[in-house]
Amino acid sequence: MNFIKRSGMYLAGRIVPSVIGLGGVALYTRLLDPVPIGEYALLLSVTFLVSATAYTWLRISALRFIAGSAEDELPNLLATILMAFLVTSIVVGPFIAAALHIYKPAFPVSTLALAAAAVIASAWYDLNSSLLQARLSVQSWSILTFCRAVCGVGFSTLLIFMGLKTNALLAGFVIANCTALLFVKIWVPAGRGSFDWSICRRYFRFGWPQSVGAAQEYAASVGERSIVDTGVGAAGLGIFAVAYNFGSLALSSVIGAVSLAGIPLAFRAKDQGDSAALTAQLEANAQLSFAIGLPAMAGLCVLAEPISHFVFGPKFWDGASLILAIVAVMSFADNIRAFYFDQAFELSLQMRPQALISLVRTVLAVGGCLLLVPRYGAMGAAISALVASFVSLGLSVWWGPRMLAMPIPSRDWLKTVFATGCMALTLVLI
Repeated sequence: MNFIKRSGMYLAGRIVPSVIGLGGVALYTRLLDPVPIGEYALLLSVTFLVSATAYTWLRISALRFIAGSAEDELPNLLATILMAFLVTSIVVGPFIAAALHIYKPAFPVSTLALAAAAVIASAWYDLNSSLLQARLSVQSWSILTFCRAVCGVGFSTLLIFMGLKTNALLAGFVIANCTALLFVKIWVPAGRGSFDWSICRRYFRFGWPQSVGAAQEYAASVGERSIVDTGVGAAGLGIFAVAYNFGSLALSSVIGAVSLAGIPLAFRAKDQGDSAALTAQLEANAQLSFAIGLPAMAGLCVLAEPISHFVFGPKFWDGASLILAIVAVMSFADNIRAFYFDQAFELSLQMRPQALISLVRTVLAVGGCLLLVPRYGAMGAAISALVASFVSLGLSVWWGPRMLAMPIPSRDWLKTVFATGCMALTLVLI
């Protein structure tokens, strides 16, 4: 019952900010043309790629090990994490600015500086969010996500009215992620600790495959968007990015929210050696994620056209509804894999298979784009991402049990499939 309560709190804490963020999409697509949104989407995908490569090992290690750590261990753990973050940021900031200048020389210095700041700010937010999740601080986590959403939409809209375009969205993103400074108190124990090389090495050995995997997935995003940008232009990329981000955000919000409560509990049961509690928690995670995610996916698919016409500005309607439907199915597969089946690797501390699965997904997604975008435009990129997602899900389902048997509640999932089918049929008839 405590798990259901926490899941409900996480769901509320994630749904409200997501609604605010989607409201921002409705504003941006009415205030801006597709071109600046396409430029922003491309820059943001590069930002996420660099952030994932440089920081994911630290974030995932903090979530995995702090969830089961004792209070007297926190000072050294937090001091090590904080120092590693600071050193990484000193290296990453100038690197991303220089790399983007080489990649897109036409971007002004202000845009490059904001992109570099976005890398560090988003990594700082993700790290703080993971720490709050690991310590089961649901209320603080919900406040943080809410503040981030409000600040992002508010400042971006204000800067658009001031005459900025791409830089308005980038600056709003940076300010939104800096709201993590509101919870700097969680780092207070670090003042009583010191940097520990043995802890840092342990975290890096555990987390580097996750960094590689995350980098590969974001590399797929950068590759997809670069190919779409080259094939159909920044305006076509803007339409693709808006529909893609809407569908993926909607699914990750609901599936991710219910998983946020269950994952640390599973980590804790595993670390305490309680196999019965671990199995029960994993079954609960599987049931709730599927019961929430499948109906959300079906609803987006059936209502893709009215949703796209209601949310997006008229300049973004061309082809958006079909892309939205495809991305909804793709995102469901990605999130069930990431938030459930991939947990077999994290729980068993065997992360290399996850990196290899991510590599397969990246190769299929980018390779599919190269083949399909010249003929089908942005739709080809959505189709290639869909195929890559289901292949990687199948690999995770097949490979995971070699590390840790993940229970599959077939009976409950079949009930969800039947209920979702009835719901979808009703929506179609109405």
